[in-house]
Amino acid sequence: MRLHLSGLSRRAFKPYVAEFLGTALIIVIGDGVVAQALLSDYQYGTWLSINLAWAAAVCLSGYIADPSPASNPAISLVMAFVRPQPDQWRKLPGKLLAQFLGGFVGAAIVYINYRSAILDWDPEYTIPGGSILSPQGHHSAGIFSTYPASFFSSNWEAVFSEVLGSAVLMFGSLSVSDPANAHRFHSPQFSMFVLLLAIGAALGWQTGYAINPARDFGPRLFSAILYGREVFTAANYYFVVPLFAPVAGCFVGATVYDSLLYEGDGSRIADALDKAEDVDGELRLH
Repeated sequence: MRLHLSGLSRRAFKPYVAEFLGTALIIVIGDGVVAQALLSDYQYGTWLSINLAWAAAVCLSGYIADPSPASNPAISLVMAFVRPQPDQWRKLPGKLLAQFLGGFVGAAIVYINYRSAILDWDPEYTIPGGSILSPQGHHSAGIFSTYPASFFSSNWEAVFSEVLGSAVLMFGSLSVSDPANAHRFHSPQFSMFVLLLAIGAALGWQTGYAINPARDFGPRLFSAILYGREVFTAANYYFVVPLFAPVAGCFVGATVYDSLLYEGDGSRIADALDKAEDVDGELRLH
């Protein structure tokens, strides 16, 4: 006799599994291409290949399930605030946990694959801006999570860069997913590939364009096992920037899109503006 347990079926777990696998896939491909380029001293990878692989990873993650997983806590949080759906808040904690866990596991897989190469290229296991110096100037911790450019005068410059990139990500994602644009974007996943490629090529250099808290914090947490707690304290506790700045950036992008362009239903921002216009119109009539 088959036992049916409500809440424990494959269907019930699917949204969380999709978020976990989507994020893990992004990290395996994304951190993997960084490792290949860095550990080969850019013989088998370039900035272009890094941008292409990250964009492809996000594109492919969108095919894992229908609807596509967000694989990004910033997008999940902002969508819950701006465009709430039934049961969205109930499912949100599990989805966020799945995303961060996916980032952690994805980084572990990349490390297992490149362990010997990392040990050969950076036997000191060093961190960009860390206290341990590499005789060759190598810093392999940057394979797993992002660190700011050394020329920044403060982390606030990095905050602006991450907010900007995340705002473009959110704005572009909402445009691609807007039902009014469905006839233009026949493949939303490929459109996301183009969007991520553009963000990386135009805005990615200075901070490594985390634009996703799970993409950065999950692998960073794994890298702490190898490199120690300095992965959190380096660059004046820089880890806080890619953890929170993407949330602010996605909120900016969603606010701009929904207040100026969105004409569909379910947006708190668009609905509030429509209500304000109706009130103003009534006042002008009397």
